[in-house]
Formats: sequence, structure tokens, C-alpha cells
Amino acid sequence: MKQSVCLFAGLVIMAVLITGCTSQPAAAPAATPAPAVAAPVATEATHIPTTFLLDTTWKLGWYDDTKGMWSKVIEGSSITAKFTSDGKLTGFSGCSDYTTDYQLTDTPKIWIKRPTVPELVCQTPTGVMSQQGAYYTDLEWSQTYAMKDGQLLFYDKTGKKILQFDQL
Repeated sequence: MKQSVCLFAGLVIMAVLITGCTSQPAAAPAATPAPAVAAPVATEATHIPTTFLLDTTWKLGWYDDTKGMWSKVIEGSSITAKFTSDGKLTGFSGCSDYTTDYQLTDTPKIWIKRPTVPELVCQTPTGVMSQQGAYYTDLEWSQTYAMKDGQLLFYDKTGKKILQFDQL
């Protein structure tokens, strides 16, 4: 008898919950269409000067190791970059010289082709080869750049800072 009462009470509670959950929401009032407004016309394009980027030698201080770790350039190694007005990026990547192509698109956007990895292998300082690989990947992942407090910064597509250079 006690089981029957519990079963009956459980069924009543379930019936109340089910009917309460199946009610339809109140209809929303019909929206009045907004009046058409002409889109504003840009009268002048925003321009960030790129002269700070070109024909200056930059020395990398910090980089993203491509696993999310913000890393200082290994002591005893040096990574440099020089952007020329003819679309070439040249420098030293910790183990070897490199040259690649880049394009400035809509300021401050940038596209950099991944440098070709040279055949040269360096033993010292320890970790320089993985640092070089991460640097090349960060160059390729760069989407935008900025100049802040005298430093050249590059950001990936999510807006995360991935390279930080100082002027040499």
C-alpha cells in the first residue's frame, strides 16, 4: 500500500512537471521595422605609418614557443629581422641567415611567408634549433603588427602577442 501511494505521488509530480514544461511561451509582439539608415561613408582611411618597420634592424627579445609559452630568446643566441621596401624580410634566426617574402596588407595587417629551413644544424646554445623553428612558425602565424614603447610587436589571428622585437 505504501508503495502504491509513493508511486501515485511520483506520477502526479511528474505529470505536473511535464505539463508545466510543455506550455507555449507568450507570443512576442510584432516588431516594427526600423527606418533605413544610410551607412556612413569613410572620408579618410586610417593610416598607420610603416616607416618605423622598414629598413631598421630588429632584434627579437621574446617569442611564443608555439605551445603557448612566452619565452625569452636563449642566452648566447641572436635573432634579427629587417623588412625592406621591396617585400623582403632578411635576418639571422639563431643558427643561420634567412630571407623570405612579406606583404603589408590593410594596415596594420601583415603576411609573412615561412622561411625555408636551411640544412645547417647548430649544436649550441642548447635549444637554438627548436627556438629557430618556433620563430619561423611565429613569423608565418603573424597577422598584425604594432609599435609600442619602441618595440615592434606581432600578433596572431586571435590577437595574442607572439613576437616582440627591440630596435638594434
